[in-house]
Amino acid sequence: MLFSGQLVNLRAFRDEDIKPSVDFMNDMEIILNLDDDAPMPQSYETQKEWFEEMRKNKKSYKDFFWAIETKDAKFIGGCGVNRMDGKNRLAQVGIFIGNQDYLGKGYGTDAMKVLLEFLFEEYNVNKVKLLVFDYNKRAIKSYEKCGFQTEAIYRDSVFRYGKYQDMRSMAILKEEYFNR
Repeated sequence: MLFSGQLVNLRAFRDEDIKPSVDFMNDMEIILNLDDDAPMPQSYETQKEWFEEMRKNKKSYKDFFWAIETKDAKFIGGCGVNRMDGKNRLAQVGIFIGNQDYLGKGYGTDAMKVLLEFLFEEYNVNKVKLLVFDYNKRAIKSYEKCGFQTEAIYRDSVFRYGKYQDMRSMAILKEEYFNR
């Protein structure tokens, strides 16, 4: 399955993505912006198991994780749905650009726009939300470009950089998406 934006394509993860994924997941600048659910550091075996689990578990939310690649087919990150609430048509998403050469150049914003298009237009969700560290100003700016609004600040939620950090909850509604 392939979804396209102006700068990126979203596609299924491939075996050749495992090695760069391990590199991304062991880059301190990248992992300090990820949530605590991912085990750190990552080994090749751990990442390979995650890829295999995604392929096996086709009936769960794991169907909604994609590799982000540039238009010239360079794998640079991943995005997808972390939690899906079908009853309330609510999706919680996550995204990362792991290749630092592509940070701050619109690739993450474009990938999020493609993900939103899929969720609102194809999957018919009513709301898409995410959590972001309040210190991650680049990501917040990107999400705002996509139409996300801040709903809440969770104070002292996660211990990073030697102190407790605030988390920001952001969301966009279907109506807001279609009225942009």
